[in-house]
Amino acid sequence: MPRLVRWIWILLASHLALGMIAFAHFLVTGQYVVLGWYFWALGSLFFLVMTATECCLAIICRSWFDSDEPMRLAWGMIACAALARLSGVLLRAISDGHLPWGNWHQLSQPFGGLFASLSQLGMVVGGPLSMAFLALGLARVLGVQRKFHLVGSLTRGDKALLFLVLAFSVSQLSNDLPLLWRHPSLGTMLLWLSDPLLSLLLVEAILVRRSVIRMGQGLVSKCWGMFVLAIVITSAGDAAIWASSHGLLSESMTALSWYIWFVAAAAFASAPAYQFAAISLTREDSLHLQARR
Repeated sequence: MPRLVRWIWILLASHLALGMIAFAHFLVTGQYVVLGWYFWALGSLFFLVMTATECCLAIICRSWFDSDEPMRLAWGMIACAALARLSGVLLRAISDGHLPWGNWHQLSQPFGGLFASLSQLGMVVGGPLSMAFLALGLARVLGVQRKFHLVGSLTRGDKALLFLVLAFSVSQLSNDLPLLWRHPSLGTMLLWLSDPLLSLLLVEAILVRRSVIRMGQGLVSKCWGMFVLAIVITSAGDAAIWASSHGLLSESMTALSWYIWFVAAAAFASAPAYQFAAISLTREDSLHLQARR
């Protein structure tokens, strides 16, 4: 495992260890004081670190491809997705006061019917908009693989996973569409696109990884594997929100499900970290060959 990826998961493990202390306090006392402080301060800081790391690494990966290389555009879209995710975290933190250094509630005013609040704008930017950029990036990668006849086929396990995610997306849309008569805000309708976009991303990410695996189990394969993991965990987080809203989860299980999003953030950050390590290794090998000559 590359050093940078190792540090991402060490940071996640340390963060979750502190989170489990806060969760244990919640179970014993039934009070949200410590748990709320953990998500308000440490949780927001963790999201900022992970999304900033993801964004910086994606931009660096893009810069290492020449302007005429098709993967430059792919990583450009992935970098835009990471930047949107970072922007979404910042907007929600500013709106809800979730940053450990200051409270900015006065900025979270309604946006004239387009968005219910600054927080909802952050959810749209960090959710559907980010997913749309990532979908474009993965589509570009698939186009390159198809050009070189590298597109792989789905396994039975892939198809089963896709079926579950698609079924959940359809059920969510069937619940959301009848609400159109209430004239929801633009932000609310855009958020309805989250689940269909997640389904599309999962199909693309699995196809990309299956194609790369045919070339070997290397760092690049693990990069796209991390995208698959991040998308699956995000889908699981959405499912947990749905289950909690329908009373299917207990209060303690609902609180525990909130930790899912930290794992997803670490997986999203690990994807460009693997690509960064792969490119760095290639560049080092090239320099060594030039030095020997």
